[in-house]
Amino acid sequence: MKDFQAKFSHPCKRCPRGVTRRHFLKQCGSWVTAAGAGLAVAGTQAFTACSRKKAEPIRVGLISVCAPPDWNVWPYVNFDYETRKGEIQQTLASACPDITFVPLTVQGEPDTEISKVKNLADQVDGLLVFMLCTNWGLTNSLLPAIGELEKPAVFVDEPYAGSGVFLCHGAKTIRQGAKVVMLSTCRFQDVVDVVNCFEVLGKPEATLESFIAIAEQVRKANFARPGDLSCLDDPVRPADIEDVIRRLKETTILRVIAEKGEPYGALGATVEPVSFDEINAAYRKVNPEEAEEWADRWIQEAQEVVEPTPEDIRNSAAVYLAMKDLMAARGAQAITMDCLGGFYSGKLPGYPCLGYRQMNDDGRISGTCEAQIPDMLAMLICRYMFDRASFASDPVLDTSTNQIIYAHCVAPTKMLGPNGPSNPFIIRSHAEDGKGAAIRSLLPVGYMTTSFRMDGNFKAMAIHRAKAVGNVDEPKACRTKLAAEVKGDIGRLFYEWDRFSWHRLTVYGDVQESIEELAKAFQMEVIREA
Repeated sequence: MKDFQAKFSHPCKRCPRGVTRRHFLKQCGSWVTAAGAGLAVAGTQAFTACSRKKAEPIRVGLISVCAPPDWNVWPYVNFDYETRKGEIQQTLASACPDITFVPLTVQGEPDTEISKVKNLADQVDGLLVFMLCTNWGLTNSLLPAIGELEKPAVFVDEPYAGSGVFLCHGAKTIRQGAKVVMLSTCRFQDVVDVVNCFEVLGKPEATLESFIAIAEQVRKANFARPGDLSCLDDPVRPADIEDVIRRLKETTILRVIAEKGEPYGALGATVEPVSFDEINAAYRKVNPEEAEEWADRWIQEAQEVVEPTPEDIRNSAAVYLAMKDLMAARGAQAITMDCLGGFYSGKLPGYPCLGYRQMNDDGRISGTCEAQIPDMLAMLICRYMFDRASFASDPVLDTSTNQIIYAHCVAPTKMLGPNGPSNPFIIRSHAEDGKGAAIRSLLPVGYMTTSFRMDGNFKAMAIHRAKAVGNVDEPKACRTKLAAEVKGDIGRLFYEWDRFSWHRLTVYGDVQESIEELAKAFQMEVIREA
């Protein structure tokens, strides 16, 4: 227990300490009164408490969102969910002695699991939901269903485990009008402080609104204060917007997916769907000696090779050469593919991560993963406007440090331009399944970065800035993890993920205004999400 609490409850030097139990209990009465009085004008929303005697402790449903162990999802395949659930239950029981936790694990079909949660809700005063993995199919329905119960509820992200579903489906739940509290922190004491707010539900004057008001006050009190946002000098001269738009119109993007489709346009660029059969045909034509040369080069350049075998790296090198050959044959400037679907189905012989790194470092052609056209176009914007590589990521929020962590298994090593310095990298396996060859790029720190994403209809753009401060070494989640100090209000960063999805595209440079001007040229709504 002591080791666990030391690992998950330590305060950082510049963060406020967690709310003490004595202070919390002292303030509960005044908070409930103030919150109730402030909300009475607008009306209060009643919630259904479980049937219990006055002297009995508050009962909270402790819901753990899991996945079958063999699923290739965050945090990683064969993750030990049972041990982690036990750690959470033990810590909460010790830290919140006046609350009884009623555990429930959900991981199956949405209808079945939602029925279980509704049954649990009838027996408890509130719900505490831990996202222990990225179970997308379940949480897309489960979280909004919990919101509709009008029960005091707290959603907790297990960092580097449930972050995607927490952000996207939590934001969706709130946008649909539900009142829930969202917690994303690497300091477990922050969770304990908010969970203790459930104790106010034992007061007769408590309402759903007063619980939310108190829990939000405690949650925000634990946010880290902003640190030093001064950055290394990094002048960036953007290209003219007209030139960027012209180059986009001259661009062909290959989108490698299961089945070939008809070409279509996006922001002026032409998107050509390509089947895995075509990429495999190009793969079979690759000269094995050339693939061997590239593999040897990457191994020599890497700071370390951890899990991948030489064969894994050769396969990735052959995929790289196949992509280049296919792009040359089609006159394409960029490529993106459903790499996970292709690799898991056996239709892709190796991961393209190392190849993407090479393309984006060289700066002549561009590549990114998951067949995401908004990501690919954002990457091309960064190349055409700033002549800089960029990378798409699955972000994680940590309010205990005021940081957003950009995580993915592919990233460049020349973030300051093709003629700039190279940062070190490590060749690792792909994180979720532990197979193939991917990259952990140890990205530069001290620089301002700009991250953005367009929605699927290219009608809106979300954008924020953050100072790169470190590279996180954590076995869970994707290999590259750039930690960055948020410039703005990290609390506002919780609420746009349902509109723009999980990914953000990060480029080095304080270039928010330039990207916004381009967005306006395309008549997009611009949302400064932090």
